[in-house]
Amino acid sequence: MVPGTVQQLTVLLILVLPGVFYQAVRERLRGPLATEQEPQNRLVRAIAAGALLDAVYAVVAGPWLVRLLAGGGDGPFAGVVREPRGAGAAALLLIVAVPSALAWAEAMWRRRHTRARYEPTPTAWDALFRGRGSCFVRVRLKSGLWVGGWLGSRSAASAYPQSGDLYLQAQYRVAADGSFLGRVPGTAGVYVRASDIEVLEVLLPPARERPERGTDGERPGDGQPQRQ
Repeated sequence: MVPGTVQQLTVLLILVLPGVFYQAVRERLRGPLATEQEPQNRLVRAIAAGALLDAVYAVVAGPWLVRLLAGGGDGPFAGVVREPRGAGAAALLLIVAVPSALAWAEAMWRRRHTRARYEPTPTAWDALFRGRGSCFVRVRLKSGLWVGGWLGSRSAASAYPQSGDLYLQAQYRVAADGSFLGRVPGTAGVYVRASDIEVLEVLLPPARERPERGTDGERPGDGQPQRQ
């Protein structure tokens, strides 16, 4: 049911927002969970957490909250009109601070009592490219075609939950056996979708030779990375 009045909308926000802040901080500290990626699941969890927190607030400080809202005047929110600063401070405390602190305490407790440390990186794709420095990348597509290129500061890799894809800022010619043949003249990069990839290799540039380098450390001309 869609709220029809300001009072109904306010009640809905009070019910949901504590759970929203709790869930956001919890996800930030623990990493995204697969069960919480569907919008309806996230909404249900936020409502459930918010309702539980509101119930605790009512038990612990029910009379004080009623006086703060009503203020002894006419209307359900007369106290908010009379004491807006106090109402705002209470909202920050109960809607933002307490749920966030609860999520942080839960994350700290789990870290101390869980033997296996949870890895917040959601997929191996993210782990591969997160914090990755400049390097060569070689890809074998499902069609059997090899694609290679330079992963530098102007390159880009998608992150979860977006579908995987990769942009390499400079493309290299690759032979049928996967060996690099040299930089494609006039290349402006190459785009590859993860769904088309069968094998992806990350190759460090040669360390023994120190020829003149282009931008981002890429070797100009026919530089060839070492096979691993």
